[in-house]
Amino acid sequence: MAHIVDAGIRQASSNRQKDEETFDMPDSPRVLDQASRFGSIHTPPDEPCPISPSAIRSGKPLMRCQELSSTVDGAAWTMVWACTRSTFDWYYEFDEVVVILEGSVRVTDRHGATHTLNVGDAGYFPCGTTWFWEVDHYVRKVAFCHNAIPRGLRLPVRVTRRLAREIQVRARVLPRFGNRLAEGLQRLAGLSRTTTSVMLLGIPL
Repeated sequence: MAHIVDAGIRQASSNRQKDEETFDMPDSPRVLDQASRFGSIHTPPDEPCPISPSAIRSGKPLMRCQELSSTVDGAAWTMVWACTRSTFDWYYEFDEVVVILEGSVRVTDRHGATHTLNVGDAGYFPCGTTWFWEVDHYVRKVAFCHNAIPRGLRLPVRVTRRLAREIQVRARVLPRFGNRLAEGLQRLAGLSRTTTSVMLLGIPL
């Protein structure tokens, strides 16, 4: 009888471990390790990312980019971007912080304030703003992008993420149910770039 009980306990433990492995949370160490990505800012970007022709003021800009990393929920990402001689208007659909890696650029806001960014300089461009870019020869930057959560959703998102973390920590007795529920909440909280953009269209800020 003792052998049967021990075997049953081992089997239950094995099943629980399999359940936990199958239903890992999106922010669990296992998933995060697998989602890790690495890249070099010194690698020339090779993916074409043309700007709308209507935004070009002068020249024929050749724009290329390369995504280096992104968060699990898709709300933030890092990329390298390069552009040849040209002038154009750039509308920011998300928050972006840039650091110039090569060349230089002049950027002007809608009020006429101009800033020159050279190698090593950083600049922040808020979501919803438009800037006039002047590239005299060539510029290459690394960009840290973030899809801002609509103001009306910030508190609910913070609460939902906190609740998802609490459920993950406490879901030991019922791992299958707890992890499934936590995963659903995490998906609710993890607004993707597309979801955020759609919500912005329908929510008064």
